Amino acid sequence: MKDEEGMKVFKRTGDNETNTTDGLTGTMNTLNRPYQGFLMWLCAATFYGFQFLIRVSPNVMTHQLMAAFDVQACALGVMVSFYYWGYSLMQIPAGLLLDNIGPRRPLVAACLLCFFGCVIFGMGSNIYVLATGRILMGIGSAFGFLTTVRIVSTWFGTERLGLFVGLTLMVGTFGAISGSSPLGALLTLTSWRNCMLILAAFSAILSIAAWKVIRDDDPHGERTKKNYFSLTYVLLSMIEILKNPQTWIYALYGFLMYVPLSGFADLWATPFMEQQFKVDYTTASGGVFSFYVGMSIGAPLWPFFSTWIQSHKKALIISALLTAFFITIAFYQNNLTFFQSCLLLGITGACSGGQFLAFSGVANINSRDRAATASGMHNMICMFSGNLMQPLLGKLLQMNWSERGGTFLAGAPDYNLEDFRFALGIIPIALVMAAFVTFLVKETFPQKSS
Repeated sequence: MKDEEGMKVFKRTGDNETNTTDGLTGTMNTLNRPYQGFLMWLCAATFYGFQFLIRVSPNVMTHQLMAAFDVQACALGVMVSFYYWGYSLMQIPAGLLLDNIGPRRPLVAACLLCFFGCVIFGMGSNIYVLATGRILMGIGSAFGFLTTVRIVSTWFGTERLGLFVGLTLMVGTFGAISGSSPLGALLTLTSWRNCMLILAAFSAILSIAAWKVIRDDDPHGERTKKNYFSLTYVLLSMIEILKNPQTWIYALYGFLMYVPLSGFADLWATPFMEQQFKVDYTTASGGVFSFYVGMSIGAPLWPFFSTWIQSHKKALIISALLTAFFITIAFYQNNLTFFQSCLLLGITGACSGGQFLAFSGVANINSRDRAATASGMHNMICMFSGNLMQPLLGKLLQMNWSERGGTFLAGAPDYNLEDFRFALGIIPIALVMAAFVTFLVKETFPQKSS
């Protein structure tokens, strides 16, 4: 039969394939449902990994950027944090678009926004132009994680969302890993500007892949048209999500748990490792690599752990306390070797992976057709930790440096280990607060939900 969208559908029987002619491309899709859904998720997850890479890229460029534009830590932190403003403020609009027009066009547009953001950043003549590039990167990146949520909830169901969130975070942390040691190695071969232009080219390639792979159809080849321009629909969706107190509790937990990632690993980890072990930035960024490796391993394992202990709530508490414990040792234990510090950061990353259970919790307490919007709201508040923490840590660094009469090195402030330890003390405090917040979370594990 042929529907009014101009798409021919051949109903599948049993577990056989579904054959669909998409009017947008005129190509015949002969992929079965699980395979097609997985391929779509993989494409979206790859973009999520890429946006992680561009997000953390300033981590290995801090000294070059401060020297190139004659700025100190606070100004650099403010400029880099513009990414989080674009990312955070776009979360709800991105969720609404994905829930109502499907993932294809939004993801292609997101790739192109990242392309233009990287080009502007790489060619910028002052810090204000670079901030504009960071905003565009953040707006485009806002669609990465939410697109995977939209695809998984549509093609696999919310019961598998926890597993796929973990797998998505694994891909994302591999992107972050690429933004540390590999990008640091590339930086030794060429300038930071050329590095950003290379990333722009990769974003353009991803936009083509997204157009070819992603489909807006549901698993049965039918399209549901919604009046996504209706103000009434948007407001009702928002009200339904916001009026649930658990939405806010999960969001506060996510905000506090995201501080080690957004405040430390995404920007200040490499210079901290440089000072702690007196190594160059390439070696130091390789140490930060271990944090992301740990997170990539831990994130998909926490859903299994929560199943084993029969509790999502307990898993969230354990994740917060363990992360606080190990990151405190990594920051303040004297006489650590470089290997021991890397090991501690890896364990910290694995422990912090439990925070992503909150995404499946938010999806579980809201209806499926609002999954991307609800996750967007949660992600928006989580990412505001980057808006706050990167400038705040920079300010604390600068304050301690000024009080002790710090010096400059190659045109940039020479922050020492004492400066970093003073500034980073706020991170374990935030994690302990997250553990206390978790006591207010309602248990969502099936056997114990009320």
